[in-house]
Amino acid sequence: MAIEWIMPKDTLGTVTFYDSNITLNKVAASYFVDAYKVIVGIDREKHRVVIKNLSKEEAMRGDVNKNHLLDVAIKKSYGRISSKKVVSDISTVTHFTFTKDTNYKYRAKWNSTEKLLVIDLDEEVKG
Repeated sequence: MAIEWIMPKDTLGTVTFYDSNITLNKVAASYFVDAYKVIVGIDREKHRVVIKNLSKEEAMRGDVNKNHLLDVAIKKSYGRISSKKVVSDISTVTHFTFTKDTNYKYRAKWNSTEKLLVIDLDEEVKG
């Protein structure tokens, strides 16, 4: 008998882009509970966005430009990175068109080796 166990909770990390912030669902936010700061980058070639978790030591040692450092607010059921500039820069790659009730949701995978959340901009979550 081959039994396939059913996962009762969602294990899919998702990231939603709004005009002024990036919101991480509970699964994606769980990778940043210990983050002092984060940095956000764009991989134009592979069409993805990455968010790197930084400890206080990593953020303060001087090899990361302090203007790149962002706060991540972690709440009970989500996380948020607020920056219109960052979302605007990401929009140059994705061609997001924000209106009052518009947002864009994508799958996100954690890279534990690099401490990166990788958002594939070709994997939009509909609905």
